[in-house]
Amino acid sequence: AVFSKFDSSKSISTEILYRTRYLCAKYLGGAWNRLTLDQFRVKAITGGMSNLLFLVELAPDVDTIGMEARQALLRIQCQSDLDQLLTESVVFTMLSERSLGPKLLGVFPGGRFEQFIPSRPLTCLEISKPAVGRLIAPMLARVHTLDVPITKEPEVMKCIRGWVTKFRQTAGGSRPIDIYCTAAHVPSESYPSSITCDELEQELQFIEEFLTKSKSPVVFSHNDLQEGNILLFDEYKINDDGDIKSENDDMHETDPLVLIDFEYCSYNY
Repeated sequence: AVFSKFDSSKSISTEILYRTRYLCAKYLGGAWNRLTLDQFRVKAITGGMSNLLFLVELAPDVDTIGMEARQALLRIQCQSDLDQLLTESVVFTMLSERSLGPKLLGVFPGGRFEQFIPSRPLTCLEISKPAVGRLIAPMLARVHTLDVPITKEPEVMKCIRGWVTKFRQTAGGSRPIDIYCTAAHVPSESYPSSITCDELEQELQFIEEFLTKSKSPVVFSHNDLQEGNILLFDEYKINDDGDIKSENDDMHETDPLVLIDFEYCSYNY
């Protein structure tokens, strides 16, 4: 209830700071147990679509007591779908244990603490580079081998149909949707200028029939593998050819990329 009052256009309220301090003390422990409000920092992070994200960090003059993190990402979940929240929590925990995503530092009703990764998301151009694709492929292959204790039936088409149904109920749902291609250079005559919800339904039907007839195995999948959900550690740089180089000799044995945002994970073709 406290976080529901958060306004990104204003500074973080004292009420939220007190609640954040309580959560940090309870779930991060160590030095976080004894902080005053001026001994830690809270910064709102943009980028979450269905969550509130905050970076919490100890002030420089505060020493840790044990193995507690100096920094953490506080994720407050805003969606109300309990099945989806449960599935995401299970998935995040499993991927964390297998080093396929950020480490899980603490979980509580309505949110969790995650490892904060000094990094940046890939760009649309970078993810198209073959050299980058060769690094993403084995990461995704490991995800596809996981046996996750959630429904084994493909869920993506049902999810997309739900979006179309919700859009139909909006003011624009009965009108054609204008299509603009901005992320790639595509001749305008190669795609329609607009599309309707009925046409989207027909397209979904076609795709579903095709997938049903295909011999594709059904495996655990990320389902949202766009550039914003793949992070590049700050110690690495990507050159114009897509080759990833480390600026730190100690980083050569670590993966330069990490997957994030598992809210759409499910079994899929």
